[in-house]
Amino acid sequence: MGQHLERGYGLKGQEARHGWPARFSPVTRASPTFMRMRSRSVLWLVPLLLAVHNAEEALFFPRYLPFVLYRLPATWQALIAPLTTGQVGAALAVVTAVAFIVAWWSYRRPESPLALWLVLLIQATVLLNVLWHVAAAVVLFGGYAPGVVTAVLLNLPFSVYLLGRASRERWLGPRALWGLVPAAIVLHGPLLAALLVFTERWPR
Repeated sequence: MGQHLERGYGLKGQEARHGWPARFSPVTRASPTFMRMRSRSVLWLVPLLLAVHNAEEALFFPRYLPFVLYRLPATWQALIAPLTTGQVGAALAVVTAVAFIVAWWSYRRPESPLALWLVLLIQATVLLNVLWHVAAAVVLFGGYAPGVVTAVLLNLPFSVYLLGRASRERWLGPRALWGLVPAAIVLHGPLLAALLVFTERWPR
């Protein structure tokens, strides 16, 4: 995906140099909509709102951890039980820091479709995380779940706004935008689980 995003998006004179026809690229710098894209300062809201959301999780997760372990199946308990609240906080801090780094990269490299795609990938993953929080609040907790307030009040409307605007203004090509869906599932599932396992096994 990254290779598709970074190469072959130039003008016709650049096609031979990149060896990839621009018309087949999911992102085209020559696209008028891409060139007219307004200020990307809105992209800084991606890490900022994520930081607020992760702060809510870090604040309320410790008191809910015993209840989570009680309601989870035995196989999941074996995975979650070794985690401490400090390790969960560290994982949330890493996720937040990565989001700020990617947003900074996109801000410094406005001509990079890959940087923009990664910012939108973070927000698509956040949107998927909203569904997870709502499901956890209903199924596991029967009410409040750590992070559900900011997920519903902040992340949900902003995700709809940002991803909708990216689609309407054609910040990226259709293939790149649809590619956010499977990428967000992988990022929210296996990669996030791997990060939690890594923090659990990190020497203390």
